[in-house]
Amino acid sequence: MSKIIASAVMRGAWQVYRNAEDLLNKVIEEKGEDYQFEFPDTAFYLPLIYAMTEFKVQTLGDMKKALEMTRRYLHEEPADTLWKPYLGEALDAGMATLFAEEIWLACRYIEGLEPDKDPETGYEY
Repeated sequence: MSKIIASAVMRGAWQVYRNAEDLLNKVIEEKGEDYQFEFPDTAFYLPLIYAMTEFKVQTLGDMKKALEMTRRYLHEEPADTLWKPYLGEALDAGMATLFAEEIWLACRYIEGLEPDKDPETGYEY
């Protein structure tokens, strides 16, 4: 795997993680850690995190724990002088990105920013 690609993956994962962390902290400050959440029309709490880890994210406090678990999958960007296979770290960063995105999206639902409606078609997504 290209070092350039692996570095970009890891930088992107950290950015998504920080976005999720910032929004989660804001929502916790407003609603409290005991605030319960689940996506509409699901029975799986946060489905991706639950499917991959069996961790039931039912409250904002659980989201905070899930985000802390996510941090373990994040690695530092490879140094300029270090050349090695980066596939493992890049795959970990991909999982961290998916988990952080799910938490970020859940926080957007809580804030009333989701679902988004297409102004031309009227479809919600």
